[in-house]
Amino acid sequence: MLAAICCQKGDWPANLAAHEEVLARARDEGCELAAFPEMSLTGSVDPVAHPGDLLRLDSEPVRALAGLTRQYSVAAVFGVAERGDGGGAHITQVYAREGGLAGAYRKRHLGEGEDAYTPGTAPALLRLGQLSFGIAICAESHVDYPFDEPAAAGADVIFLCAAPGLYGRRTDDESWRAGHSWWESQGLADARRHAARTGACVALTTQAGSTVDEDFPGLAALVGPGGEVVARLPDWHPGTLVAGLDRRSGGARCHGRTG
Repeated sequence: MLAAICCQKGDWPANLAAHEEVLARARDEGCELAAFPEMSLTGSVDPVAHPGDLLRLDSEPVRALAGLTRQYSVAAVFGVAERGDGGGAHITQVYAREGGLAGAYRKRHLGEGEDAYTPGTAPALLRLGQLSFGIAICAESHVDYPFDEPAAAGADVIFLCAAPGLYGRRTDDESWRAGHSWWESQGLADARRHAARTGACVALTTQAGSTVDEDFPGLAALVGPGGEVVARLPDWHPGTLVAGLDRRSGGARCHGRTG
């Protein structure tokens, strides 16, 4: 299940509840994994202005969300603004399954306005049963290596987890539509390009809706290994997309539907 959800900044209890709702829906839909946007648990916080909103990977909120993967029997890839062991801040996607942490990927190619974060240093190839997957985070869609590395290692799918803040507030449908169209021309276009280049499926998840000081364009989509959009959410509103991979043909064949 690919989730495009609203992630309030610094409000991890509300965000945790939103994650639980998606995990429950994923269980009911028969999904094995739910993928969430960049910084989905913490919201897109400023580590300088709000250092208290950063979460360690052994913090109570992260452990609570990991625990939900056991309760609902659905693994999760979710985002945090992480306080690292050395005191630095990272933009991190966490992989949890069966009630515990199974891996993490720290963003290596930082985007505009992310200078206060420390880039990660290592790629990630993660597994859930026979499924192998990589992770790229938002601005990393502008470079090739976060996609090339997992694809070369045999990843079936690469999750592109994003939270592209829009310039200016959205005030009506026209302005929301414009912001969403911009993200289609950027994030979705990049997902299609990388899928076509690497031959791996790319699954896009994006923060959606309004937060205290920033708006996000939404969009969840599954892109097939030829660069074709297999399934997607229709617009900027929060929602979930049910996606599948068929590996019986020796490669990865994608299919999906709106959840």
